[in-house]
Amino acid sequence: MKNQLFFGQPTSLDYDLELDMFSGIKINSNRTSSVPLVEFWKETDKRLEKLLARIDNGLLGQNISICFEYPTKPKLGKGKASMTDLMLIANGCKIAIEAKFTEYHKAKNTETITHWLKAGDNPENREKVLTSWKSMIDGFVKEPLTESIHELEYQFFHRTASACFNTEKANVVYQVFYDDETFEDSKKYISKLQKMVEQIKPNDKLKYFVWKIETEQLIDNSEKDPFGYMKQKAAYRFLKDEIVEIKSLHSNNA
Repeated sequence: MKNQLFFGQPTSLDYDLELDMFSGIKINSNRTSSVPLVEFWKETDKRLEKLLARIDNGLLGQNISICFEYPTKPKLGKGKASMTDLMLIANGCKIAIEAKFTEYHKAKNTETITHWLKAGDNPENREKVLTSWKSMIDGFVKEPLTESIHELEYQFFHRTASACFNTEKANVVYQVFYDDETFEDSKKYISKLQKMVEQIKPNDKLKYFVWKIETEQLIDNSEKDPFGYMKQKAAYRFLKDEIVEIKSLHSNNA
C-alpha cells in the first residue's frame, strides 16, 4: 500500500481557489513579486505557450503540471525545503520559475553560500544540506562543483537544485518584473544572474532564462488582500515581455 499526503485538495485547483490559497500567505507589500506573478499567470495557456515555445524542449502539446509554491527537500541533513515560486513539470523536464520585482531593488546584497554556511549554529548539518543540493546539480554541469560556488547566492543555488532534481532536463526561469522605479536595478540584477550562470557552468541539460516583464501597478498599496482583490480587478497590467536565454560562455552554443 502506498499512502499519499496532501495539503488541501489532492486535485488541480481553479484560479479563484489558487487566489484563496495565496490570501493566507503573509506578504510584505502589494509590490512583493508573488502578486504580479499570480496576476501574470492568470492567462495560463497564453503564458505557457510562449514559454514552452521559447524553451523548445519538445514540450508543446505535452501535459504540464503547474505548481505554485513547489517544495524540494534536501536529501541530506535537516533544512528547510527550497520553495520554488512556480514549478512546471512535464515528462522528463522541469521548469523552475523564480519571480523578482522589488526584492532585487530593496535587497541588493543577498545571502551567499559562504554567509549561509556561517549563519547556522550547526555547520556540520549545513554542509550536509549543501552536499545534497550539489548532488542534485552534479549531472547538469560541465565541471565538478568546487568551493568556488560558495560565492553564489544560496537561493540561486538551491533553486537550481530544485529544477535539476529527479528529471532529465532542467530549466530555471527568472521572471523579472520591472517598472520605472526598479528598471535600473533590474538590469544590474540580470547582469548578476549572468555572472552566476558563468560560475556554475551548465551543460546542455540545464538552461537558464530571464523573462523581462514591464509592469504597471494598478492596485493601491493600502489594499490588505491583493489576491482577493484580483478576483474582481487586475492588480497589475503587463505592457511588454521578452524571454532571453542566459548563456554561459562555457556552453556549446554560446
